[in-house]
Amino acid sequence: MQFVHRTFSVADYVIFGIMLVASTAIGSYYAIKDRKKKNTDDYLLAGRSMSPYPVAFSLSVSFMSAVLILGTPAEVYRFGTMYGWYIAAFLTVTIITAEVFIPTFYNMGLSSVYEYLEYRFNRPVRLAATVIYMIQTILYIGIVVYAPALALNAVTGLNLWGAVVSTGIVCIIYSSLGGLKAVVWTDAVQCVFMLIGFIAILIQGCILMGGIENVWRKSVEGGRIDFLRFDTDPRVRHSFWSINVGAIFISLYLWGVNQAQVQRYLSCRSLKDAKIAIYVNWVGLLLLNSLAILCGLVMYAYYKDCDPVKLKVVARHDQLIAYMVLDIFQNNPGMPGIFLSSVYAGSLSSVSTGITALSSVTVQDFMKPCLPNWSDEKFFWASRALVVIYGLLAIFFAYLTSQLGAILQAAISIMGLVGGPLVGVFTLGMIFPCANSIGALCGLLTGVASTTWVFIGSKVYKPLPEFSRELSYSTTMCTNLTTPATTSAMMITSSPVNMTLAVMTSSPVNMTSPAMTQRPPIADLYSMSYVYYSAFGFLFTMVFGLGVSFATGGYKQRKKVDPNLHYPIFDHWLFSWLPSSVRRKCWCGVKRDAIGSRSDEGHQDVPITMTTEALMSNNHEESPIPAGEKSKVITNTDP
Repeated sequence: MQFVHRTFSVADYVIFGIMLVASTAIGSYYAIKDRKKKNTDDYLLAGRSMSPYPVAFSLSVSFMSAVLILGTPAEVYRFGTMYGWYIAAFLTVTIITAEVFIPTFYNMGLSSVYEYLEYRFNRPVRLAATVIYMIQTILYIGIVVYAPALALNAVTGLNLWGAVVSTGIVCIIYSSLGGLKAVVWTDAVQCVFMLIGFIAILIQGCILMGGIENVWRKSVEGGRIDFLRFDTDPRVRHSFWSINVGAIFISLYLWGVNQAQVQRYLSCRSLKDAKIAIYVNWVGLLLLNSLAILCGLVMYAYYKDCDPVKLKVVARHDQLIAYMVLDIFQNNPGMPGIFLSSVYAGSLSSVSTGITALSSVTVQDFMKPCLPNWSDEKFFWASRALVVIYGLLAIFFAYLTSQLGAILQAAISIMGLVGGPLVGVFTLGMIFPCANSIGALCGLLTGVASTTWVFIGSKVYKPLPEFSRELSYSTTMCTNLTTPATTSAMMITSSPVNMTLAVMTSSPVNMTSPAMTQRPPIADLYSMSYVYYSAFGFLFTMVFGLGVSFATGGYKQRKKVDPNLHYPIFDHWLFSWLPSSVRRKCWCGVKRDAIGSRSDEGHQDVPITMTTEALMSNNHEESPIPAGEKSKVITNTDP
């Protein structure tokens, strides 16, 4: 195999430009169409009038980003197909989200998911969760702009800062002009680009390899086909249990209690449509992840006996899919442009999702309580300005990323560490009436501290190689090797699902592990799989949250919890076999008779109509509701 340094052609850049223009045009269209609707409900929640299907496409690509395209094939190339169990974990999370979180949030008519925490606990809990979310998202959107640009620059010579700035500017334009409606529809178009990119790679790769049968055979021979690791050792990087248990908690954060996704559920016309959107979203995740895994197998079969990374033709495996695209489509101008568009479609969807969500929580959680006399039109213009500000911040943080280098690996990973604690604090509120505000705040902060502590320990005492199980590569068939494309850039990938495929198998260059003989017993805790981090944080949040709540009188206050803020999980139709007397005891004293019984659909049979004054009066701990939200009415619009 001969390695040649190639780059994109004029035709490729034309196709890339068409994708950027199409994204901008959608934003402009909705800006003109809805120019008379100058209120935050229309701008940040699309007037709560969206069809479930574009919302489902948007949900599918919002957090898959460019890392799905660049990182997942590299994961399969290096570690095999155990990653595929994430699809099953996504299904579990989809069901929990549809049956527990969506009904609770939708029936309350929220604009910010963190409003729930103030109604259930108090304002400090709400603000703590909001600040943690904002820090994570700001970090994420900067990385998701920079990472794919760096990968493609290193492999193809694509102008790094031209790509970074164009991505940021296009996101700012269509997100600020058209609001959430433009973001959702643009995501749907970008999802199509991602699908086309994957399918093109898969078809061309299989043709060159003599069919999918040969790809599968080579992958089996190389040990890449592996779904049957059932190790219970928590130090094993990927196993059936680590993914189907550990990954559920970070995924619950992403699809269950993350503002960016909840904002999309709330934009649907009814609770039924919101549920349809999340279930169709899983079908999209199944399709996108399956194609990414298959492309990883094609990539392995293509480079099975001549690994470009081992020969230093490319710097990292995350760059390999881009190199292969230029290789297999060298006689097909324009086809690499489809791949380029699919990578940046992923980036655009993630960045636009992030900046609109940040704008929403800033307005709802900070500005409205502090500016009760502002009109809704003023908040509309503030929301639009904040989208621009956060978009520029994404570009600025992309610049910081380029300056900080390997230190950023730790920063990216920390983004994934807050998911479990945030799921934990919402679970305390919805499922446990005995949880109070002191317990919730202590649990949240303890959960974040615990996961951060374990992550830092894993950088000092790195996990042993036998737990990562990276598979071998070969260079036995490399012939006529030309001078490799020189690059010293390190590809940094980020993902809210797996936090970073590369981070967990490497550490910052300025950190060294003590000798194996010096590893203390605590090093085994630090060696836990990164997939368990969120589960670890969730556990700490629950234990400390409930413990502190009981110690501070939470059990005595449980009967004062408003029933609309409590989800009676044992009233779901799955537990209909339980006697009604047992299910009533599981209410833990919450006066659910006031709102009627639950139906088999998992939501209230009767509409909820309650002002925030009545809602808050049930919990004497609560701080006064902000004046700007006194008129809020909570209704169930599900037919």
